[in-house]
Amino acid sequence: MLIHIDSIRREYLSSWLLAEKFKEKGYNVLLSSRHSTGRLLKLFTPSVFISTHAFTIKFKNLYRLKKRGTKIYINEVEGIDNEYGVSTTYPEIFCGEKIDYNVFSGIFVWGKFTFNYLNKKNIINKKNLYRIGSIRQSKLCRPIVKHYKQKVIGIIARFEIINTYDRRHPFSNLLNLDPEDINWRWYFERCAIDSETFSIVFKLIKKLIENGYKVSLRPHPNENINAYGKLKKAFGPLFEIDNSFDINEWLSSVSLVVGPTSTAFTEPYLAKIPIISISKIQKFKYSSVDRTSVLDKFDKSAYTPETVNEAYRMCTSDELKPKVIKDLDNYFIEFYTLDHESDPIDSIVNVVIKNKINFHKFKFENFLSFIMQSLFLYSCDFFFIIKNLVKNPYSKNFNKLRQYNYNRFLHRPTPFMKTLNKQN
Repeated sequence: MLIHIDSIRREYLSSWLLAEKFKEKGYNVLLSSRHSTGRLLKLFTPSVFISTHAFTIKFKNLYRLKKRGTKIYINEVEGIDNEYGVSTTYPEIFCGEKIDYNVFSGIFVWGKFTFNYLNKKNIINKKNLYRIGSIRQSKLCRPIVKHYKQKVIGIIARFEIINTYDRRHPFSNLLNLDPEDINWRWYFERCAIDSETFSIVFKLIKKLIENGYKVSLRPHPNENINAYGKLKKAFGPLFEIDNSFDINEWLSSVSLVVGPTSTAFTEPYLAKIPIISISKIQKFKYSSVDRTSVLDKFDKSAYTPETVNEAYRMCTSDELKPKVIKDLDNYFIEFYTLDHESDPIDSIVNVVIKNKINFHKFKFENFLSFIMQSLFLYSCDFFFIIKNLVKNPYSKNFNKLRQYNYNRFLHRPTPFMKTLNKQN
């Protein structure tokens, strides 16, 4: 079995746990990423391929893979609650190729909206469409609740427009957009929003650390983590830059969460960790209804102080409790199918096993093929590292390699991941 990981800090934990569950059922499982999935599937034929999108690899290659006998599944990587989002995630045509969704043995979707929309469009046989929820919200992935003697303030950073992960100069983006096109208004708004919210967060961190509180900041996956070295230098040992693979690992180490309102509030809310949003301190905000409606929804999960001093008082209070919002709970039930009897990871395992995969656990040629595919993926990962280090030999580039694409040399299961696996 081959499981594709599209983004390391978003999917590694849940994909690894999914792989471990399949291993318990007798499968040999390999994890791959953007630089290795397509290459491996051109040469080898796994029994099962679990993708994140319909367009992870070219459709013509998917079709050939199916003809060779592989069962292909989509495990939805990001849920959707609007028609535009579904049509973008499940396009009829991608890169000039028409996608026939019946090439897939199954599509695992997060929630009610996507499930009903795809059923209505009839793009795939209805018996192959499964509403199971998100494996990232599996009970197997939840944070490990610990009680620390020292309060640790968690900061969720969302500054990827002004702190691009690839150090891209702002001119690079500005040269490729039309300032008179209304569709690009969000970008100009985001530049102002990111600048202001960074300054607000910086002021709050400074006040917390000056008063002896420990702060842990988790950068957005699309940010350059090295840039936060400037804050580390300014704040010293009480300031920590989180580089864990998964947000749930980070949440296991903080007492509460602060930051600009975003969908990243989901995990702390579901884990019953107090959240503070700086939305009412901000002056710059989005103007489009589609963005403001989403942010207003997630704002409900948080306390919303109107000044930095008020935010500081909330951060340092021992009385702050996680919010419980009925409307938000109902939204998450629909969006993540939280009321499903079976856990999302267990659901995928059960569906795949019931789909009569033709494999023999102890057949020598299957074992040999698995070894060859493993070596091939190790080679892809090794040459990916060499290629990037040749292009940019600075030591900081090595840290950037760890941030986005899964690589078996750089991303080994952490003690947190192993503990979760043992608990389940």
